[in-house]
Amino acid sequence: MKVEEYEGLEFTEANYSQQPFGPSSRSCAKVVFGSSCGSGSLVGVRNGKSLLLTNAHVAGTRPGTEGRCWFPFWDNQPKTARIIMSGYSNRVQMDWAVLELDVLVPLPHVKLSREAPDGKHYTGGYPRCKGPVFQELTTHKITNNGTFWMWSPNSIGGQSGSGVHSFSDNLQKGLLTWSASGYGAGQTVRSIWFQYANKAEVGFPRSPDLIELSEVNSEVENGFFAEADITDLPIWAHLDNDNPPPPPPPPGGDYSDLIARVQSVLDKVGKDLSHLSDLLKDYQPSAPSKPETQPPADGGTFGL
Repeated sequence: MKVEEYEGLEFTEANYSQQPFGPSSRSCAKVVFGSSCGSGSLVGVRNGKSLLLTNAHVAGTRPGTEGRCWFPFWDNQPKTARIIMSGYSNRVQMDWAVLELDVLVPLPHVKLSREAPDGKHYTGGYPRCKGPVFQELTTHKITNNGTFWMWSPNSIGGQSGSGVHSFSDNLQKGLLTWSASGYGAGQTVRSIWFQYANKAEVGFPRSPDLIELSEVNSEVENGFFAEADITDLPIWAHLDNDNPPPPPPPPGGDYSDLIARVQSVLDKVGKDLSHLSDLLKDYQPSAPSKPETQPPADGGTFGL
C-alpha cells in the first residue's frame, strides 16, 4: 500500500481515483449536519425538489432537521437539505436517512434497486470530508439474505452515506455505512425497502466490530421517523416498471386550436374551413408496418 495525497488528505489506500467511474458518480454529495460530515447521493425527485440518501448516523433521525449538501459536479455551493425520513438501530443493521433539498439539482438522480447486488460496483464520496474521490469495489461477501455487504478496499471516515452503484446498469445497490474487520461494509438498499415495508427493525444483529465512518450525530435515535412512506417515494427503479408512462393519444383528436389558427389566416382571403373539423375527426391514419424483429433498446435504466 502506498500513501497518496489529495487536497491535503493522506491515507493508505491504493485505488482512489479523482475520475468518476460512471454516470452515477455525478450524483455524489458531501453531507454535513452539525459536526458530522459524510457523503450521499441523489436518488429521486419529489414535488420539484431533489431527494438524497445518506446514513442516519451522519444526518440524524429527526424529520425537519436541516443540514447542508455540496454537489461537486454542479456549483459546489452549500444547499439546504432536511430529513424527511430515517431508520436507525444500534441492535440490528439499519442506518439510513432520506433528505429533501430545497432545490432541484441539475445532475443525475440515480434510483435504487431492490435486487441483490451482482457483478462489479463502484462508489464515490468524501473520505475525511475531502474529495470527491471514487473507488472500484470488489465484493468480499453478501450475507444475511442479501442485506449485508462487505467489500474491499476498506472504507474510512467521511465515506458514510456514499452510494454503491452497479457498473452494469448504474443503479444504486448499496449504502456504504461501516468498516468491518478490515473491509468496507454497508447495507444493500433492498434491506431498506424490507425494513420500512415491515415497519420493523428487521434484520440480523449488529456485529460489535461495525465501525461507523463519521462522527455519530448527537440527535440520532433508534426507530423509524417519517413524513411519508419510503416505499412510495419516486426513488425506486421498479416503480418505473410498475407504472409505465401513459400511451400516446390515438390518431385523430382535438384539432380545434389548429383549425382556429388556420381559419384566422384564411379569413383574410375569404376562405371557409368550417368543414375541416369533421374531416380531421374522421381521419384515422394507418399504423406503420412493424418489422419482423425489434432490436433491444440501448442504454441502462437510470432515472434522471
